[in-house]
Amino acid sequence: MKKRKKNGKGKFGILFPPAVGYSFPLFLNLLKKNRILPRYYMRVLGIVVINIINMPFRAYERKFINPRIAKSKITENPIFIIGHWRSGTTLLHNLLTRDEQMGYVTTYQSVFPDTLFNIAGKFIFKNFTKLLIPGTRKGDNVKLNPDLPQEEEFLLGCAHPFSFYYFWLFPEKIMDYYARYIQFKDVSDDIMINWENDYSLMIKKVLRNLNKSHFISKNPPNTGRIKQLLKLFPDAKFIHIHRNPVEVFLSTRHFFRIMLPHLQLHSINEKQLEESIFIIYKKMMNQLLQDKHLIPENNFIELRFEDLENAPVKELKKIYDHLQIPGFEDASENFNNYLLNSRGYKKNVHAIEKELLDRIVVEFRFTMEAWGYEVPTNIKIL
Repeated sequence: MKKRKKNGKGKFGILFPPAVGYSFPLFLNLLKKNRILPRYYMRVLGIVVINIINMPFRAYERKFINPRIAKSKITENPIFIIGHWRSGTTLLHNLLTRDEQMGYVTTYQSVFPDTLFNIAGKFIFKNFTKLLIPGTRKGDNVKLNPDLPQEEEFLLGCAHPFSFYYFWLFPEKIMDYYARYIQFKDVSDDIMINWENDYSLMIKKVLRNLNKSHFISKNPPNTGRIKQLLKLFPDAKFIHIHRNPVEVFLSTRHFFRIMLPHLQLHSINEKQLEESIFIIYKKMMNQLLQDKHLIPENNFIELRFEDLENAPVKELKKIYDHLQIPGFEDASENFNNYLLNSRGYKKNVHAIEKELLDRIVVEFRFTMEAWGYEVPTNIKIL
């Protein structure tokens, strides 16, 4: 765990993997199956110590609280924001969660999913989280706070071994994890049932935690899981946001480069990382193009990140109208306030080698043509 200089707000700026909230046997099994570099032994020790301290609180919630919540009902159809990483999913999620009827996985819940309703445990670990996490995410300057929206993929592998985001710990396995946890290759019926039950329980805990009626998800791995999500939630609503594939590649590479050193327990070289991004992008987008017709037309909408950036309220109105989500007028003031407070946000600026750009244009031509993109003019070509 890397420690940075304490800032004026009392934050130490330490990023720690969500494994601190995992089932302890599950985490030990991950360690046994994967290579750990000696320079990360102290990080492993830190994860183990926090995990053990959290163990009694986690066990209590799983035994006495989760079964009660599991009996509750999800009364409104879930809403899933899908799209490749760095396509604008975070901006869209942050906007839609300003609607006061929307429930979402918080950053705290994504790390300590079973220390959510245990009063003593939540007091300890939420304050611990507030003290340690940085004010902004290193990869893209997005604000961080225990109560802000987060992706549920971080917590889906906490009790049973099923999460694509294990790759943050073990990046050498990223393609294996993609095949197993997004494409569902060689996954037993028992594990699938556990995953479905965990997903439903997670949503119920979200709605109970925030006292909301609608669950809204932002989880890029779900872009390749439409069939499985429709099996679980046949009337779910989907919002697909896409962005220029050249910018997506460069932003994803930059984000992984910056974030992995803070979370990984072994290393991946630059060439492996780059190849993985190419392969996963093509697999995920092809799967989406193949499966999106399975979603009823009135439950699916696509938008461009560029349109959301330029006219956010207009695009949000389109979403509410098409998916027949009530409450747009009531939420409009919150949307505008969020946009007003976000004016100072600065995106990363990218440069690209001519050879790499040519490869992206060739390999991602299928999405550039599908969504009408050209090579962006704001990127510096080296």
